[in-house]
Amino acid sequence: FTAAPVYFEGGKRGGHEWLIEFKQQPEDMRRFTEILDRKLREINSDYDAKRQNDLALALPAIKTVPAGTFYEWLRSRNKLGGQHKVPRLSNNREIIDEISKIMDKIT
Repeated sequence: FTAAPVYFEGGKRGGHEWLIEFKQQPEDMRRFTEILDRKLREINSDYDAKRQNDLALALPAIKTVPAGTFYEWLRSRNKLGGQHKVPRLSNNREIIDEISKIMDKIT
Protein backbone atom coordinates (compact mmCIF):
# COMPACT_ATOMS: atom_id res chain seq x y z
CA PHE A 1 0.00 0.00 0.00
CA THR A 2 0.87 3.64 -0.21
CA ALA A 3 -1.03 6.65 1.10
CA ALA A 4 -0.97 10.35 0.29
CA PRO A 5 -2.89 13.47 1.26
CA VAL A 6 -6.10 14.61 -0.34
CA TYR A 7 -5.95 18.39 -0.09
CA PHE A 8 -8.76 20.70 1.00
CA GLU A 9 -10.28 21.98 -2.22
CA GLY A 10 -13.49 23.69 -3.26
CA GLY A 11 -15.06 23.41 0.19
CA LYS A 12 -14.32 19.68 0.42
CA ARG A 13 -12.55 18.28 3.44
CA GLY A 14 -9.10 16.88 3.08
CA GLY A 15 -8.11 13.36 3.95
CA HIS A 16 -5.93 10.52 2.78
CA GLU A 17 -6.02 8.41 -0.35
CA TRP A 18 -4.75 4.86 -0.08
CA LEU A 19 -3.73 2.63 -2.97
CA ILE A 20 -3.79 -0.99 -1.85
CA GLU A 21 -2.78 -4.11 -3.76
CA PHE A 22 -4.65 -6.88 -1.95
CA LYS A 23 -3.72 -10.54 -2.06
CA GLN A 24 -7.41 -11.12 -1.41
CA GLN A 25 -9.74 -8.14 -1.64
CA PRO A 26 -12.16 -7.69 1.27
CA GLU A 27 -15.74 -8.63 0.49
CA ASP A 28 -17.01 -5.35 1.94
CA MET A 29 -14.75 -2.38 1.13
CA ARG A 30 -16.91 0.03 3.12
CA ARG A 31 -16.44 -2.07 6.24
CA PHE A 32 -12.71 -2.40 5.53
CA THR A 33 -12.47 1.40 5.27
CA GLU A 34 -14.34 1.88 8.54
CA ILE A 35 -12.08 -0.62 10.35
CA LEU A 36 -8.93 1.03 8.94
CA ASP A 37 -10.22 4.44 10.03
CA ARG A 38 -11.05 3.15 13.51
CA LYS A 39 -7.59 1.57 13.93
CA LEU A 40 -5.87 4.76 12.73
CA ARG A 41 -7.90 6.74 15.25
CA GLU A 42 -6.91 4.35 18.04
CA ILE A 43 -3.18 4.67 17.39
CA ASN A 44 -2.96 8.33 16.34
CA SER A 45 -4.58 10.94 18.58
CA ASP A 46 -3.88 13.75 16.09
CA TYR A 47 -5.68 11.84 13.34
CA ASP A 48 -8.52 11.08 15.76
CA ALA A 49 -8.92 14.75 16.68
CA LYS A 50 -9.13 15.71 13.00
CA ARG A 51 -11.65 12.94 12.29
CA GLN A 52 -14.02 13.94 15.12
CA ASN A 53 -17.46 14.34 13.53
CA ASP A 54 -15.77 14.46 10.11
CA LEU A 55 -14.92 18.11 10.77
CA ALA A 56 -11.43 18.31 9.26
CA LEU A 57 -10.71 14.97 7.60
CA ALA A 58 -12.95 12.68 5.61
CA LEU A 59 -12.86 8.90 5.78
CA PRO A 60 -9.85 7.46 3.96
CA ALA A 61 -10.42 7.03 0.23
CA ILE A 62 -9.27 3.53 -0.69
CA LYS A 63 -8.55 2.42 -4.23
CA THR A 64 -7.57 -1.12 -5.05
CA VAL A 65 -4.83 -1.57 -7.62
CA PRO A 66 -4.32 -4.60 -9.87
CA ALA A 67 -1.73 -7.21 -8.94
CA GLY A 68 1.70 -6.12 -10.14
CA THR A 69 1.04 -2.38 -10.00
CA PHE A 70 3.64 -1.64 -7.33
CA TYR A 71 6.15 -3.95 -9.04
CA GLU A 72 5.65 -1.99 -12.28
CA TRP A 73 6.13 1.31 -10.46
CA LEU A 74 9.38 0.09 -8.91
CA ARG A 75 10.52 -1.23 -12.31
CA SER A 76 9.73 2.11 -13.98
CA ARG A 77 12.08 3.77 -11.49
CA ASN A 78 14.81 1.11 -11.84
CA LYS A 79 14.26 0.20 -8.19
CA LEU A 80 13.76 -3.56 -8.36
CA GLY A 81 15.51 -5.59 -5.69
CA GLY A 82 15.30 -6.28 -2.00
CA GLN A 83 16.65 -2.91 -0.89
CA HIS A 84 13.90 -0.92 -2.62
CA LYS A 85 10.37 -0.58 -1.33
CA VAL A 86 7.26 1.42 -2.11
CA PRO A 87 7.05 4.35 0.33
CA ARG A 88 4.08 3.79 2.62
CA LEU A 89 3.27 7.42 3.44
CA SER A 90 3.99 10.65 1.62
CA ASN A 91 3.45 14.33 2.34
CA ASN A 92 2.64 15.01 -1.31
CA ARG A 93 0.85 13.29 -4.19
CA GLU A 94 3.84 12.65 -6.46
CA ILE A 95 4.16 8.91 -5.77
CA ILE A 96 0.45 8.16 -5.71
CA ASP A 97 -0.08 10.07 -8.96
CA GLU A 98 2.75 8.12 -10.65
CA ILE A 99 1.31 4.81 -9.45
CA SER A 100 -2.17 5.84 -10.60
CA LYS A 101 -0.81 6.43 -14.13
CA ILE A 102 0.77 2.97 -14.15
CA MET A 103 -2.48 1.50 -12.85
CA ASP A 104 -4.33 3.11 -15.77
CA LYS A 105 -1.95 1.37 -18.21
CA ILE A 106 -2.44 -2.02 -16.54
CA THR A 107 -6.25 -1.92 -16.55
